[in-house]
Amino acid sequence: MSYKYIVEQQTENHYVLPRNGDMKVEVHAFLSASLLERTDEALWQQAVHSASYEGVIGVYLMPDTHLGYGIPVGGVVVTEGTIIQSGSGYDISCGVVYMQTPLHARDVQDWDRRTRWVDEVERRVATGLGDHRPELAPRVKHRQIESILRYGAKALGVSADLCERQYIPIPEDIDLDKIPRAHERCAHQLGSVGGGNHFIEMQVDAADGSVWVMIHCGSRGYGWHTADHFFHAGAKLRGLPRNRREQSYLYADEPLGESYWAHHNSAANFAIANRHCIVEGVQAALRDVYQAEGKVYYEISHNLVQEETLVLPDGSTKRGFVHRKGATRAFPAGHPDLVDTCWEKTGHPCLIPGSMLTGAAILFPLQGALNSGCSVNHGSGRMLGRGEAKRELSVLHDDIDREMKTIMRSFDGVEITGIVGNTERTPLDECGHVYKDLDEVLAVLENEGIARVERRLYPVANIKGTD
Repeated sequence: MSYKYIVEQQTENHYVLPRNGDMKVEVHAFLSASLLERTDEALWQQAVHSASYEGVIGVYLMPDTHLGYGIPVGGVVVTEGTIIQSGSGYDISCGVVYMQTPLHARDVQDWDRRTRWVDEVERRVATGLGDHRPELAPRVKHRQIESILRYGAKALGVSADLCERQYIPIPEDIDLDKIPRAHERCAHQLGSVGGGNHFIEMQVDAADGSVWVMIHCGSRGYGWHTADHFFHAGAKLRGLPRNRREQSYLYADEPLGESYWAHHNSAANFAIANRHCIVEGVQAALRDVYQAEGKVYYEISHNLVQEETLVLPDGSTKRGFVHRKGATRAFPAGHPDLVDTCWEKTGHPCLIPGSMLTGAAILFPLQGALNSGCSVNHGSGRMLGRGEAKRELSVLHDDIDREMKTIMRSFDGVEITGIVGNTERTPLDECGHVYKDLDEVLAVLENEGIARVERRLYPVANIKGTD
């Protein structure tokens, strides 16, 4: 059966895949006609599998969705009583923190000064794979790690108003040193970006010329080894072969489920703290190069399983697990879990990276988010895999490098030329041509009343975590 071609259109940007076979629920997809046409059958088969897990009560696909592992990237799965490890995958709590600076576009117009800022950040913040630390990076003591794994940003003194979750509580009797390969990486990698699609980026708002810094990273080796350990253990418990371990799931009240939940949450706490540690290195570089002091605007994950209050169509509520695999939490004004927070009356910000060419956005959820699992996209969504991008775009590498150096944009009347990078050549697997059109993706959310775009920002300097 071809699932893609039995999808039923509800509104201009809302499609539903009806229940078939073992599906517990229908799948709601928020896509434009063009984005729908570009989806492939494997994605829909994965969505069907996601809707067939034990305990599933809702499945949603965001407009940046594409094929993932176990659950589609840009996929949201809501469950009662079960936890699906693929809902956060290997990079548990990958996410974003935004810093707002007092600078204006005119202050960052000069190419050489931006280059110096890139260099100064790299002297303080480790990028790429491994455990190396640059010359000015602070040294982390092992005795600090236990507090960070349990209390996340709170252990660093960061206000709860600046975080989606300051930390996720963990039972006191849980031994977080159970997975040595995970635990031993913590002190070496706290405050580091990592590789893949992770980055630090200076951006400018298209409308008012304000300057922002976006930091995108996750739980590094601690999260990866934690996930790997429980994928294997979960597959063994569920009777799955090793090559299908990413399809395993756990009951929240069984011993392995309780252990996974605690370790998953400790990895989330590490990731939250990791992003805020990187802020300190970026701050120092801003002071050195621009004599400016930035401030944290907000921090949020887009790769996490969270226990939340679910608002049902009749207005009643209950608790459930929301798996956002490459999707961002989007609580609108008045959501029960925002009560007594500074975001109660507005909804919290959603921080959306796009690509190193086409930029990013800050969204605010609207009441329509209750129809999308209180979720929005996590980016613009890949069109090409990493290997595919390197093969297909290699003949265009010179043109892509030239585009990054010569692209000109106007910000509040100030023209800025080029995007400074920390790599000799533009990474083909992360260049703008690999990703969907962010504005097309965002338009779906606005058209459906799920979120509004507060700010649209574009890069002027990019620090990539090269592999």
